[in-house]
Amino acid sequence: MRGLIDYAGLFPPAELPLKEAISNYARYIKGDSRWMMGPFVIPAARLQELNEHRSLFSSDAPLRLSVIVKSLNEMEQLSAFSAAFGELGSITALETPLTDEKSLEQLLERTKPPLYAEVPVQQPEAILDRIKAIRARKERIGVKVRMGGVSADRFPEASEAARMIDECRKRGLPMKFTAGLHHPIREYRPEVQTKMHGFVNVFTAAIMVYSLRIDERTIEQLLLDEQPEHFSFAGQSLAWNGLTVTSEQINQARRQFAGSYGSCSFDEPREEFSLLAIFS
Repeated sequence: MRGLIDYAGLFPPAELPLKEAISNYARYIKGDSRWMMGPFVIPAARLQELNEHRSLFSSDAPLRLSVIVKSLNEMEQLSAFSAAFGELGSITALETPLTDEKSLEQLLERTKPPLYAEVPVQQPEAILDRIKAIRARKERIGVKVRMGGVSADRFPEASEAARMIDECRKRGLPMKFTAGLHHPIREYRPEVQTKMHGFVNVFTAAIMVYSLRIDERTIEQLLLDEQPEHFSFAGQSLAWNGLTVTSEQINQARRQFAGSYGSCSFDEPREEFSLLAIFS
């Protein structure tokens, strides 16, 4: 769970004002659960709004950002942030909806953090092949996958998500996830009138496909599992239905393949995870 959640409080369904969201983040990274917290997610177009909140951070508790870049024209915003914050802040990752080769190449040439290009789960192979070719030259590129939204039609089928995870693993493409992963285990939620994917399901699937090479059908079954008791964190291992990965395998998979996910809430997934009876 270390660094698992990128805080996206600016985005739906929370959609908090920046002052509230950045204050939450400053509090989270100083709290007891700070080890679970990744960077603060923000569009490049809003970076300058952070300047008035600089005093919330220190060299001991700096502001780390994952910045969404929608245009190459936003590069100046990144430089301005770095100049304004100095050691009090850093950009640790970039995210982008751009998937054409020229734009991705230019983003990588003009920046240093890893870049995650958002790829739709429907028929992703051509885009994944393009990203794989770029990664062979640049390395610092991976895939961002949307796992839900504010309505039922934004949630991919388990079969689609399983295929995406498997195709990324086959191509050696690191992944991060976003949206819809508010709850640890898959369950029906009336607010979206559909079943939401669980972040424990998703990351267990990603870790096991990377470490154990489970097949696409097994990935799908894992994503569909709604029984918390089928998952177990015991000692230095994670188990699901007879399959087990060690802490070393988990750490390697997290570093190399499945890093984190963006969530508009930090309290909800953290608190629900702590209540699960899956620890022994």
